[in-house]
Amino acid sequence: MISFILTLKRLVSAIFRLGKDPLFRTLLGTLTIILLSGTMFYHRTEGWSLLDSFYFAFISLMPTSIHTGLIPQTDISKWFTMIYLAVGIGVMLMILIRLGLAIIKFERSEENEIELKRLNRK
Repeated sequence: MISFILTLKRLVSAIFRLGKDPLFRTLLGTLTIILLSGTMFYHRTEGWSLLDSFYFAFISLMPTSIHTGLIPQTDISKWFTMIYLAVGIGVMLMILIRLGLAIIKFERSEENEIELKRLNRK
């Protein structure tokens, strides 16, 4: 449980630091538009609930192999999904990469602070 809390702290800190970066804000805005368009498309075309539509739209863009149990049935949905994934996965990966780098940078700065405190005590 403690490791989860520490990891969550690192994640939140990285997100706040990245919030100042114009590129990250642009990527986040783009991802939001992509997710909203996917959610609304699946809700209207497939008749899924808003939660199911958002879940499918979000999980489809994550680099995992989670099976949602939701499968687009109509031809237009299948075409939309191919284009949606080609565009959305790139944006999602860019966000995840920038987030991972920010977390690593935070780790290094914390280690440097600890080392400086240790050296100052001597």
